[in-house]
Amino acid sequence: MRIQHPAVTSDVFKLIDTFEFDLVVGDRFFPTRVELFRDSVRKGHFRCRMWERDLYHMQMTLSQDGQRRARRSESDEEILVERTWELSSRFEDFEATSPAGALKLFLDSLGKYLDRMGSVQGKA
Repeated sequence: MRIQHPAVTSDVFKLIDTFEFDLVVGDRFFPTRVELFRDSVRKGHFRCRMWERDLYHMQMTLSQDGQRRARRSESDEEILVERTWELSSRFEDFEATSPAGALKLFLDSLGKYLDRMGSVQGKA
């Protein structure tokens, strides 16, 4: 599937699987989500996204009615922070023989990244 508009610069990728797992690097805990997409036009092309779940304290500073006297409301919200770029930009559009092969490429890259992070932390 392609969207015929000059502003759309890629094929459409369909989400085909989602995985979640917990990472611990040093003393930091990273609840992680990985999404695997398949190109809807080009066979054997995939996209992967890695997200970190994080908790943020949010505070609204604008009033509901547009007045400067804002009633401040606060909440703690879980959000997803995109982290794929920390591994490589190649996962924006990459080739694999199957979804399982695409996931393996991604997880191998993640493993190498975590090995590098462990060696960097060991030197600190």
